[in-house]
Amino acid sequence: MNRSRVLFDHTTKGLPYGAPVTPAQIALKGWNVLRGDMPLPLVVLRESALAHNLREMALWCAENGLLLAPHGKTTMSPELFARQIEHGAWAITVANVHQAGVCARFGVNRVMIANQVVDAANLRGLAALINDYPELEIYTLADSVAGVGILAGGLRRAGASRSVRLLIEWGKSGWRTGVRSLAAGVDVCREALRNPDVLSVAGIEAFEGLASSPEGVDAAAGQVDEFFADLRAFGRELRAGISSATQNEAPILSIGSSAFLDCVLRLASAAKDDYRIVLRSGSYITHDHGFYERHQAAGITRGASRVPELRPALELWAVVQSAPEPGHALLNFGKRDSSYDLGLPLPLFVLPEGGDLSRAQRLPASRIIGLNDQHAHLAPAEGETVRVGDLVCCGLSHPCTVFDKWRVIPVVDDDYNVIDLYETCF
Repeated sequence: MNRSRVLFDHTTKGLPYGAPVTPAQIALKGWNVLRGDMPLPLVVLRESALAHNLREMALWCAENGLLLAPHGKTTMSPELFARQIEHGAWAITVANVHQAGVCARFGVNRVMIANQVVDAANLRGLAALINDYPELEIYTLADSVAGVGILAGGLRRAGASRSVRLLIEWGKSGWRTGVRSLAAGVDVCREALRNPDVLSVAGIEAFEGLASSPEGVDAAAGQVDEFFADLRAFGRELRAGISSATQNEAPILSIGSSAFLDCVLRLASAAKDDYRIVLRSGSYITHDHGFYERHQAAGITRGASRVPELRPALELWAVVQSAPEPGHALLNFGKRDSSYDLGLPLPLFVLPEGGDLSRAQRLPASRIIGLNDQHAHLAPAEGETVRVGDLVCCGLSHPCTVFDKWRVIPVVDDDYNVIDLYETCF
């Protein structure tokens, strides 16, 4: 990736009006978010938090004998992919063939498509990736005999020159994809083994991230433990058939593992003699101030095993553009700029534009109470004053639905100097 040739200008959201800039040049501009050099609203990445999270997750996986295939669909950022691989990531996970193509284009040599490919155009694209990138190793999923047949037939018709590595997906009633019984899983595995020219059975896969309970995150963790116990039984049932395909290579057991990392360790301990455990954590690299922060705190409190202590790297900066009545202020961002599916943004602090961080006022009790397309409704708490023209820094929940709203995201140091620019490829 030649970062000195990719030009961005003011037609890209978040960049100031003026001459085009490349990621390689941006640090030379001397831009600073607090000084008013960048148009607001603006999502930024804190470099210190990114670096911490990359190190912490790599260390934790190494300590516990786990492979990491981070979910690239969280960020779709080639720069972040490269940093994850530099920190020992075994693969990059994606959700579809388009995203796999982005990974291949930017030099990722092992890609896991944690989804099922069953339509003709995507199957042609998958075969083309296999043929165009001889060093590319691709994994994908199946949860039905019909799906295996479509996958194998499509790859064969498209002239795939090598096999795709297949993971049999385990599921749970009411959740998402995945076989619902041991017998169904055995049938899928047998059908896949009948197509060795285009499919190589490599292991099993599951996604536990839909676990939730009105009783809270600890009750949801109990659901995950039950789900993993069923997954473990599934793995024992399929072990012999999978081993016949993987031969000298230990098969894979892959799980999502962003929110319930203590549960992951219990599963890994039980299954490590039979499978290589591959985690697909995506949100760890940025963490957040909401959904994942609550789950991390709960995992630490449960205290059965050490979980990575991650730091929020994503922030959204906005300006107070209106304060039309007491107890109501409007910020200049909205649904087009921020995630809102797993919680609204959280006001962190406010300061005058041009002020330094020593003048920041924390906003522990103020809340964003609603979002429109381009407006955020802020309810300042008593004693927490915001004025028209003030800058407000907000934390975010669920990074997956932040990155897709920004073509580029500035990387900042702890003084909010812009030191890099990371592209997204959605």
